[in-house]
Amino acid sequence: MEMNFFESAKSGIRSTQTLNVGVGPRDRQTIALIDLAIRTGENSPAGLADSRLDGALRKLDGLTLLEWCVRRLSESTLIDCIVVTGPPEYRDRISKTGLCNARWAPSTYETPSQRAMEVALRFSAEWVVFASPLCPFTDPTLLDRLVSRGWANPDVDFVGFLSPSRPSFSLQSLGLVGEMCSRRGLEKLEENNLWEEPCDVPDLVRRNPGIFVTKLIPLPEQLSSRDFRFQLETVADRDRAASYLEVAGDDLSWQKLAQVADRFA
Repeated sequence: MEMNFFESAKSGIRSTQTLNVGVGPRDRQTIALIDLAIRTGENSPAGLADSRLDGALRKLDGLTLLEWCVRRLSESTLIDCIVVTGPPEYRDRISKTGLCNARWAPSTYETPSQRAMEVALRFSAEWVVFASPLCPFTDPTLLDRLVSRGWANPDVDFVGFLSPSRPSFSLQSLGLVGEMCSRRGLEKLEENNLWEEPCDVPDLVRRNPGIFVTKLIPLPEQLSSRDFRFQLETVADRDRAASYLEVAGDDLSWQKLAQVADRFA
């Protein structure tokens, strides 16, 4: 009988002790996953994955964007563990980066779904929050709202945000929120032959609404009414973010950042 992905992954890590992290109930074990190898599109050349790593190692106010992302995620009160994944050869490049309490979990799997499945199994996670290393201002209060909504709806496969008045609003460009998938939702990716797709898990879920049970949370109107951009992909993005930091100071709440961004608009 052919072994499915989850059975294969379990046998592959059987010699390694399962990593039980956090103190929450097992049915709520929640990790944040930063995948450094995700490509930006289905037809992206293989080398483009490296550009995401390059971007994650760019600096903002003395810290790499990856360090910023990990620090912001660590401010969440409901996330048990932060995991960074990517090909094993990435280790040397990120070893000089202060990852605080984040865990490095190298993976040889080719697609984001496969890597997410592997990490979920290794860390005994029932929920996986997907975070981008190019989003140093990810808001911990919005993350906690996301996670608590998932916990309150155990039959849901996926929890995300939306703009009620703007269906095409780009959460990726906003760069302040994450999206969350249950372990059952990850299993559905394999069951429906989606786990070999090169795009990330939230994108796959949104493209296949008939397969997954989703719960979408309205964004605060202050965020969805404007085309804010807190994802840092370019030099101009990073220069703008540095200006935001000068004005915002220590207050990096989404409310303060929106106010500051308005001033620079």
